[in-house]
Parts: sequence; structure tokens; C-alpha cells
Amino acid sequence: MLDFKPFSLPTLQTVLPYLKRNKSLCSDLSAGYLYMWHDGIDVRFCIWNDTFVVRQMIGEQPAFSYPIGNDPDGMIDELIQYALSNHLPLRFFAIDDDILDIIRADPRLQPAMWTFDRRWSDYIYSFEDALTFSGKKYSGQRNHINKFKKLYGAPAVRFLMKDDRPDVIKLLDEYASEHAGRLSLEQMELDQTYKLFDVSDILGLYPAGMFIDGKLVAISISEITGNMLMIHVEKALRKYEGIYPAMYSGFVNLIAANLGHPLKYVNREDDSGDPGLRTSKMQYHPVSMANKHLVHVSSPAIRIAPALTIRGENVVLTEIRETDKKAYLAINTDVENNRYWGYDYREDITITGPVDENTFYDSVIYDMRAGDSVNLAIRLSEEGNMIGEAVLWNFTLDGTAELGCRIMPEYQGKGRGKDAFGLAAEMAEKDLDLKVWSRCYRENIPSYRMIAANGFKQVCVDQDFYYFKKNGGKTMEKLQIFYLEHCPYCRIAMNALKELKAENADYEKVEIEWIEETVHPDIADRYDYYRVPSIFFNGVKLYECSPGADQDEIKDQLERSLKAALG
Repeated sequence: MLDFKPFSLPTLQTVLPYLKRNKSLCSDLSAGYLYMWHDGIDVRFCIWNDTFVVRQMIGEQPAFSYPIGNDPDGMIDELIQYALSNHLPLRFFAIDDDILDIIRADPRLQPAMWTFDRRWSDYIYSFEDALTFSGKKYSGQRNHINKFKKLYGAPAVRFLMKDDRPDVIKLLDEYASEHAGRLSLEQMELDQTYKLFDVSDILGLYPAGMFIDGKLVAISISEITGNMLMIHVEKALRKYEGIYPAMYSGFVNLIAANLGHPLKYVNREDDSGDPGLRTSKMQYHPVSMANKHLVHVSSPAIRIAPALTIRGENVVLTEIRETDKKAYLAINTDVENNRYWGYDYREDITITGPVDENTFYDSVIYDMRAGDSVNLAIRLSEEGNMIGEAVLWNFTLDGTAELGCRIMPEYQGKGRGKDAFGLAAEMAEKDLDLKVWSRCYRENIPSYRMIAANGFKQVCVDQDFYYFKKNGGKTMEKLQIFYLEHCPYCRIAMNALKELKAENADYEKVEIEWIEETVHPDIADRYDYYRVPSIFFNGVKLYECSPGADQDEIKDQLERSLKAALG
């Protein structure tokens, strides 16, 4: 069974040789990119038979990089078994066009669905062209550079050292003040730039700076993978006219003069959907775009009939149409109604521009084309307005899916959610051969009743949700706690259990199976966890201990688990 190690700087160092061998044009599989964006996406690494794979969360489910190394073919077999054993989907992220062709030709990975979001496509340029900007098509860049030099003189460009850190901090602080009102994604990138500079030497990156009269006015941080210069950071003070083309040319020439690599390409990463940045990057004449496909293998969405229509007594389910954009915008921006949907568009960092009628429609079309969901509009009649949404998602390779339903407030309370949920569940079970489950927030009593009214039985509860399966599913009647004999955290858990049972006699009713993972690897390998103690009930992970957890935290989580088992 594959063993994915959680992200850390030491584990990232371990996999550097594989990243340097990566032939993909996409920046996602580079040391700088992984370091900058690992927060919040649960990045993990696995090396098996001298073959490397990244696992990261996209949405609520993991996706994998295409294998790099000695045995990619064998790794694909391992990933299939890993997904099946852990009740996960088989998805691949950052798949460029060449690797997509390999996936499409592999019968083990069929059927597959895929798509890409243009906002995240990387711009690929000619390294040689960037050295001189010669030729008519680069006249604009040359003019900007000449004007820059005329205004400020020839800048000094050199690699940055640790001693330059105060100047780097000062530059980035000034850059931040120039870009007040930036989006949350831009703020995340800026925050990580401070950190990336500090680990540049550890990760083999090349931080470089441009100086005018001794003042640092621009910074770039890059790395080399294969025959490509991958630029992760380009920050400059925009009060210096023409600084960006001067900075770009200066840094590329610095790399060429000092490293002597026969580089062919420069990757300046994506534009995140910013219209001004897109215009600017296109003016540098990319030789290609590295589209980053998300690929979903054996998604049940591929079996959905075109123009699907499901008729019930009170509602009709259809595909989401372009004419639904206004209604879908209203559904997604109703903060109060979405409180129990677990979504607040104001906190969605994937929204990179103004929120309009295309924002959520484009997002749902992307999800469906990628095979990540089946989204159905709820209507009162086949041609009526959209009043809600039924969603099948969180698909797994072994044939399960989560079902959710939301209705506009003005249409609630008349059984329409119940009917729509039932129609979607029946379609999923009969037409897509899925085992359907659902959940709702513990405070959401109407949703609890809606799910239960369709024959779903509560099988588990944790601190946030009630979980349901059709006809009750196959349930466990005990907690399973995975541990290691000499683990200090596990000993804390065992002592805490004794204390809890002494404090509350009801906890004696809960059957607990302690599983020493080295004694029972056959059992442990079927569960998705890394640290111990880890607690499961009815197949749901209720708790996984983290480094530094204290006695109070472990006892509190153990008590929550006992309460979940009692229902």
C-alpha cells in the first residue's frame, strides 16, 4: 500500500531530484510552487519503487500528479488500488496536453473526463527570445526597457543572498502598500513570497534582485526544471516606469550568464483570470500555453444522458442552463441560506474577479466537465425558473457518491426539497449504479427530515454533521482506534478513556477496538490516516492526532467520538 508523507520542508527536500526530472510544462510540480501553495490543500508525497507522486486536496477530495520516475506504469496500478482501498476517487491534477494523451491511451484509466480552467494555464515563452527581445514583435518591450534605462540608468541585477533579507522585506512591504485592496489569493501569494525567499537556498531556487542607485526595486525567484526556467515570483515597484520588461530581461540574462544551462523555455505561470495581467502576458508572445487539466477516471458523470430530465409530482430536475445564470447567482450568494450548505462565496479564494452571473455558472460547468459532480436544476416545470439545486458529488472509484439539495428560501417548506432529493437519489442508484450517502449539519433540522423522509437512515454523527445511508447501510457498532504501542499520544488516549468512563458510565456501553497498526497492517491499510491515535466510526474518521496535541485536546476529541458512537 502506498504511504503518503505529509508536507514538510524535509520531505520536500527528499523529493527534489524527482521534481528536477519533471518534463511537464506545468509549474504545479516544482519545488517553489509546492512550497508556496501547500497551505490548506494537504499536500503529501509518496515514493514507491523509485517513482514519485504528489497527492493534494482539490475541493474535498484528493487528486494525484502523474507519476515521475522509474516505474510510472506500476505506480498507476498502485494508485488504482489505493483509491479503491481508501474509498477515494482516482483524479489527476496539473495534467498537460502531452500527459493527457498518455492517460487517454491507457485502458486502465478509462473512461475519463477532463477539463482545464484558462485562469490557471501557464504562459510558456522562448528563453532565447527573452534574452534580447529582438525582432519586430518585441519592439514594445525594447522601447519600455530603453525608456527605463533613460529615466533611471542601467540597473544592477544580481543574485540575492541571506544578507539581503532586510532589503527584500522592505521591497515587499512597499509593494504591498502599492497594491492595497488586493484579493485574498493575491494576499496569499504575497505572504508566501516572504517565506519562499527564506528557503530559496534549501530548495535550490534562484532569488535575484534589480537595484537602482543601491535600492532594491524588483525581485524574482525562479528554479530550473528540465530545460525550463520556472519563475515563481516577479514583484516590482510600479512607480518605476517600464520596470517589468526590464526586470524580466535582466533576470533571464542573469541566469544565462551565470548558470550556463541550455534552457529552451521560460514559464511565467498563470494570470489567475486578471484581465490586465492576461493582456500583459500575451504581449510577451508566449510560444504555448500549459493547460492544466483535471482528469477524473471512471466518473459516474460520464453516464449522464444529454439533456437529462427527471419529472416528479411537484418538481422537475434538468441540466443547469445558460438561462439559469441569474438564478444560480442568487442561489450561491445567499449567505444565510448557504450557511448549512457549508459555503460562503465571500471566503472562496477561487473567485478571482468581480462576482457576476458567469462566476458560478462557469464554475459548475467546469466541475461537471471534469467529472467531479452532477448538478441538476430544480424547477416547478420543465421550462420554469431554477428554484434550487440537487448535487451528486464526492464520487469514489468503488461507486459511492454524496447527495445534497438546496432550495431558494421562498420555495421552501412545501416538500419540494424532499421530492427533488428523492428523484436525484433514485436516478443515482438506478441509472448510475451508485451507493448514495448524505449528511447535514446537526443544527439543520429541516434537512435532517428531508433526508430521512427519503428512506435514508442516520448511521453516524460527529461534532458537525449527521451522516446517512440508504436503508441504514452497513454500520459498525464500535469505535476503531488505530495506535502504536510506544506512541506517547496513544498512551494519553488510553488514560483519557479510563478517566472518561469513570466520569460517565454511559461510555462503558461503547465497544472500542484498539488496532495496533504494525500488528494489523492489513486492517490499517484500508483506512486513510497518517498519525496515531486515529479514531473511526462507521467508516468515518472522527479524529487524527496532530503533533503537539496536548492531553486536553486528545481527551476532548475522544469524548466527542464516544458521544458520536452513542448517537
